[in-house]
Amino acid sequence: MNSNYSKSAKILACLCLPGAALGAICSGDNASSNWYGAVAYPPYFTRNAPEKCPQKYGLARCELSAVMKDGSSTFARSDDNAGGEEVCTPNVDCFPTKHNCNDTLVCSDLVNLKDELANGGYNIVCRHEKTYWQQQTGEVKNCLLNANCMDPQIKDTQRQLQPMGWNDADAFATAFQEMGIPVDKTFSSPFTRCAQHADLFSDESNNKRLELLYLGSWREVLAVNNITAISVENAFKWQAYNLRNFAGKKPMAGTNNVMVTHGFNMMRGFGTAVDEGYCMVLKPDDTQPSLAESIGNLTVANRVFQFDSDSFPVDAIARMSPQSALHMQTCDDVRVDLSGSQDKTDVLALYDSNHDMKITRDEFISAHGEGGNSADAFDFIHSVFIQADTLGKPSDDDEASAPSIELGRFFRLNWGWLEYLTSGGNIFYPWRVVLENTMGSGGLTSSERVAAFRKANFVLTNLIVALTDQDKYPSKSEMEKKLISCESNDDSKSQEHLTSCFEEVFHTSTTSSKESTATSGDTAESIFGYPLAYPSKWEPENGIYDSRSLEVVRCLVVQGSLTHSEISHAMGCNSALLSISSKEEVDQTAKILAWVFGALFVCSLVALAYTLFGYLPKKLKSSKPEKNEFEDNEA
Repeated sequence: MNSNYSKSAKILACLCLPGAALGAICSGDNASSNWYGAVAYPPYFTRNAPEKCPQKYGLARCELSAVMKDGSSTFARSDDNAGGEEVCTPNVDCFPTKHNCNDTLVCSDLVNLKDELANGGYNIVCRHEKTYWQQQTGEVKNCLLNANCMDPQIKDTQRQLQPMGWNDADAFATAFQEMGIPVDKTFSSPFTRCAQHADLFSDESNNKRLELLYLGSWREVLAVNNITAISVENAFKWQAYNLRNFAGKKPMAGTNNVMVTHGFNMMRGFGTAVDEGYCMVLKPDDTQPSLAESIGNLTVANRVFQFDSDSFPVDAIARMSPQSALHMQTCDDVRVDLSGSQDKTDVLALYDSNHDMKITRDEFISAHGEGGNSADAFDFIHSVFIQADTLGKPSDDDEASAPSIELGRFFRLNWGWLEYLTSGGNIFYPWRVVLENTMGSGGLTSSERVAAFRKANFVLTNLIVALTDQDKYPSKSEMEKKLISCESNDDSKSQEHLTSCFEEVFHTSTTSSKESTATSGDTAESIFGYPLAYPSKWEPENGIYDSRSLEVVRCLVVQGSLTHSEISHAMGCNSALLSISSKEEVDQTAKILAWVFGALFVCSLVALAYTLFGYLPKKLKSSKPEKNEFEDNEA
């Protein structure tokens, strides 16, 4: 959403650094947030318009949204027709709500980013991990109001990390260490939630820096920097300049630095909204004039902010979600495994000939065989799986002109909103749905991660193998008919087990075939008698994120290429291992058991008849005493 520039919006305009300071990080106003308001909600998840802060690797699409002060999602339009952008004046007629992100991770991006980070030269600027939002009111009404958040005696009134947040940060840092990504120094805001997050990245002591101090504590920002003109605008300017200056300093050669700060600081400093736990990977560009040369200094009330000669404009390389480091580790392990594979039947290694974790059309045709159905097979496989641009990932020119089949995809909606009308923003409604995960569930060792990845790509591997039958699948239309629209004789129980197995391995929601439980602006839900601005829960509407891989699995069973038990064993669906068998296998087992029990029953009847009519009469006759025996006994 584009906001009308009221007094609050003018704050953002003041933060824009002039001239060369913009560098390559963002287009347009560098300090303005990704402010899209209600447009960030359904059905607008899928838009891929250019961002204000484009990244080299599109790992996440993030936006900041809003609700109207009357508690609704009824926004004005930038023009008089329904096609205009939704607009509002921040903190005047609407409230900014949660920072939201779509995760669009693909292995080909992650392994390239890993290689760059391994060489060093980057500042990784993170928003602290997940916190207890129930503590927001306590923070606002205590240390933020009294400008004493750094007082050790009242730190308990700050919003703290959740255990989940600490665990995610620890897993992220551990993955970096195990991949050999060098981290030299860590810096953080003085707030506890940031310091605890930063501490996990290095054995060295974390450096708490005022440059990263929370903008929400704007009175304290003014006090510690001796700015006498008390206004929010002055604090916002000062900290935005501070963050840009600090992030523009190059790390020691061959290493990276980690900086943990707050969402508002990152939004004001770099013009991008990020959710808790997300990090921006930035690279200071010393080929451009330093900030001291290009800007020099800027006045903020009674103070002059001096940019440093060793600080440079930064390039925006990527946004990393809390899960991205773990998936990066998996992708890197698989890349090594494919590179060293000597197995001539290893489909993934054979088709991804240069082991960059994606299969181009040329690679596919070369491995599949010239001519025949190769081109159609590539197009069909490419259409089966969700493509990242569905969730707003920008498509580069190479992908548009030469599409590829990505090996390893993790697509997730990580959205939600805060309710303001009755709770003042203290009630949070999260919308989190994993749409597709073919990177697997990870593991503690490289072999475990590779095995999980191969399980998650079982469908792709077997689909490629099946399509080598050019007589059965001569064209894309035949592939659609036989592998998407096939008629199945499986009973509903078999289908249910197959779906359960699929969800267990892919960690994905299969609700794409269902209608949405609610849509934006059309909900009967309420809180304390007031209608909710947006749904409390959300599921993808029919067909929006339609991954057809489950249909392919079902049809491969119908076509005889796979059995339910093969799927169960290969994908490791342990919870459904016994019940996942196909109806035919169950029937065959039932027939055998019926024959066995039937035979036992007949044998039992024969034995009973013999006992009653054969054995017992003879036994009784042989045991009856003769008459003279009685006489002798009597005598």
